[in-house]
Amino acid sequence: MREPHPYPEIYCDFNARLSDRGYSLERMGSIRDLSKLGLKLEEAVGKRFTFVADDTDKSGVPDDIMSNGVVVKDERYGFLALLDTPDDFYWRSQLTGCDEA
Repeated sequence: MREPHPYPEIYCDFNARLSDRGYSLERMGSIRDLSKLGLKLEEAVGKRFTFVADDTDKSGVPDDIMSNGVVVKDERYGFLALLDTPDDFYWRSQLTGCDEA
């Protein structure tokens, strides 16, 4: 089990990998979630988040895939979710106190 992180959650398309640890945040879901926090992409740069995408377990039960990191602006790729560690993904059901999934 993992302890939940205190960072706000925003959507990240983990299929939109653009660098070793970077995933594009220039997606409607990411922009929508940042807007709910009162932020635009430009204002999110340097802030920490838990990045989240829809996923399911082996039985087809919803279980979000998650990773932690910071928003950066890359000159080549634009706004990215820069993960703390490459491929450090976990699922919501692995969080302590989680009754989802």
